Amino acid sequence: MSLTYRGARRIATAWLLGIVTACSSLLDVKNPNNVNAEDLNNPKAAPAIANGALATVAYGWGAILLEYSTASDEMTWIGSRDGFRELDVGNMTNPTNEFTDAAFPFVGRARWMSDFAIKQLSAFDSAGTLKNRDDLARAYLYAAIAYTMIGDMFNNFPIGSDRRTAAPPLGRTKMDSTYTIAIAYTTAGLAITQATANRGLQLALTAQRARAEHAKAVWAKLHPAGPGVPHGGSGIVTDPAANTDAAAALALATVDWKYRFAYSSTTTDNYMGAWVNSRQEMRVGDAYIRASTKDTLKDPITGLVDPELRRAAIEFKGTSATQLYGPLTVVSARELYLILAEAALAAGDTLTVTGQFAASINAVRTLNALPAYDPANAAHPRPLVMLKYERKVNLFLQGRRLHDLYRFGDLADQWQASTPVAEAVSAPGTFFPITQIELLANPYCVANPTVCY
Repeated sequence: MSLTYRGARRIATAWLLGIVTACSSLLDVKNPNNVNAEDLNNPKAAPAIANGALATVAYGWGAILLEYSTASDEMTWIGSRDGFRELDVGNMTNPTNEFTDAAFPFVGRARWMSDFAIKQLSAFDSAGTLKNRDDLARAYLYAAIAYTMIGDMFNNFPIGSDRRTAAPPLGRTKMDSTYTIAIAYTTAGLAITQATANRGLQLALTAQRARAEHAKAVWAKLHPAGPGVPHGGSGIVTDPAANTDAAAALALATVDWKYRFAYSSTTTDNYMGAWVNSRQEMRVGDAYIRASTKDTLKDPITGLVDPELRRAAIEFKGTSATQLYGPLTVVSARELYLILAEAALAAGDTLTVTGQFAASINAVRTLNALPAYDPANAAHPRPLVMLKYERKVNLFLQGRRLHDLYRFGDLADQWQASTPVAEAVSAPGTFFPITQIELLANPYCVANPTVCY
């Protein structure tokens, strides 16, 4: 060993010891992106907390909507992943399905984060330290969307878990309580926006309340799942509160208003985009766009390609730069008009073009410059058929289609109707289960698996 090498080694050793002494550890560094939990008790964090709720709910919505749309006829499986094939043929209750299992914690996170936002911002509000009360109103809106999503998508779900503290599931017969919570949250948010005069939030909260009220009425038609669906003999629903709120929201709305989740490379991505547009595990189903003939669903009156479906499909597919970030609609003026149309159908107000049913249907058709529907015209579809069609195209990829298939007694084209018969066929009203990731972690499920069925 030369003296030169030994000297160099001593210098290097001393330099390294200096680093170790100064830092205590080579890994002793501070990440500027880390936020301490106690920082969330600072009222200045209120906007960020509300935005965190928005981000988690938006991501959770895209995550579970992928599986939901695949289980309906909106999307069909064309790839290589068997979990998507299982959903496509109408089997949804496998707790180990890798895709529903992957989506489950994102939905749970959305519920927890939005509830946490309400808790924190309500405390700031009570203390008089909340700078902008509309942040709390936003938190109520995001939580209402999360609870409606859970009621729509799952057969059972644990509500109330708090990070490392588990809560028991609601139980299948009590899942409609999620809508009750959503309605209460929107009502609380509206009380704030009436004081702050935030018209945009008033509109979104009123529309979401109408959406939750209508969804609760639909839930009653589908539960318990099984051959008795739709319960009551008809899938048509009308709810006075939903009708009142739908009309009130429309009075506030601009033309073709939509409340949407926007995604971007700097915020969060649309979970669906990666699997459909990039990986191409699914495509739009043949009930909408028949790939073999490139034949797109046609309007029943004009006989031409439906312009709203064309717009929605093009928007979702996007470009190479936007395919992961397409917006997703949560609730819209179109849906509010269709809620009112369904109420008119339930009331029998379907005889003339001036009746409430035709007026509501035509309010939607006008948005795409389509000719008016006239129930007195024998060449036009009958009212129920027309309602089903308008819901099919105007609520595309909005988490409504599977419910409509069930309650109107229709079958998706890929559902397996021969032995072994798919769950969607043998037990209409079936949705997603509590999945494996929760079954293994939740002590209530471990101790008594039947409560988590």
